[in-house]
Amino acid sequence: MAVGLGHSTPPALLLKTLDAITQKYIVPIVGDNVFKPSPAFWALTKNGKRFAGGEIVYPLFTAENTQGGAYWGDQLLETAVVDTIQPANQLWRFYRQPVVIPVTDIILNRGAAGLDLVRLKFQEMSSSLLQKLSRALWDVSPQNTSLDIDSIVDWVKSTTNTIAGIDRSVAANAFWKPAANQALGGTFTPAQFESAYQSVVYGFDEPDILLTTHSMYQTLKLNFTTLVRFTGLEQDKQALQAGFRYHFLINNAVVVPDRFVPTGEGALLNSRYIYPTFHEGDYFTVDPFIKPSNQRVVVSTSYLAWQLICPSPRMNVYFTGGPS
Repeated sequence: MAVGLGHSTPPALLLKTLDAITQKYIVPIVGDNVFKPSPAFWALTKNGKRFAGGEIVYPLFTAENTQGGAYWGDQLLETAVVDTIQPANQLWRFYRQPVVIPVTDIILNRGAAGLDLVRLKFQEMSSSLLQKLSRALWDVSPQNTSLDIDSIVDWVKSTTNTIAGIDRSVAANAFWKPAANQALGGTFTPAQFESAYQSVVYGFDEPDILLTTHSMYQTLKLNFTTLVRFTGLEQDKQALQAGFRYHFLINNAVVVPDRFVPTGEGALLNSRYIYPTFHEGDYFTVDPFIKPSNQRVVVSTSYLAWQLICPSPRMNVYFTGGPS
């Protein structure tokens, strides 16, 4: 009965009387405004999450060692030391999400008639943190500051920035650039996809994820399914958590729409070479509740240290100018 909540159309006549004597029951349902799924997280961690400690540094083989090859008899063999490795060094990025609850509210919500306020606020905390992490993946404001992670946009769209300590604007560092952006011109066709795909495929090492906006997903799907039979052979059955039961495959890349992708943009990624790494010492760590000395509130915070790593940017390509 919706009595006592300002509703004017319950099936009751003695509204004021019932308002004074009726125990109110709040339905224990949480709204979903902050529970938007993040398919990018699923796509980049579908084969398992990666954990690390210490500094984020990894060696890059930037050039072929030209020593070696054919020789004959007692030919003098070259043994000079050749240093072909370039270090890439990234910084851990730290994220937090607080939960603050007045003690008086906890007291008033005790009992069978009230919600579990603490549990509700923890759900709000985790889902709000998910929003921030999802925006950070795509460099979306306000999670696009110098304190945020190196995003998909930083890695795959930008070509003249400095990332992991390596300046991409320098010609000698061309190995550290992604494939050139694929301009779509307001549409998204299999031919446009194929052009981008051919720029990043190396033999059997091919991209396996295409993240797009919903408009781009719809456009590509309609264009693609007119060319082939849409059967189980063209569907990816692993993508259950990303929203739909099946997602179609194009050149063995599962196509997944993500509401956090910037309008008109998308990314064709090889998840072997771009993935989030989480610090094993600070993986969704939650502080115990503490009480400030001069306020009757309790405070807790969830923390995460992570970074987006890309040992080989050239295996990925970014789309711009797609349908909005």
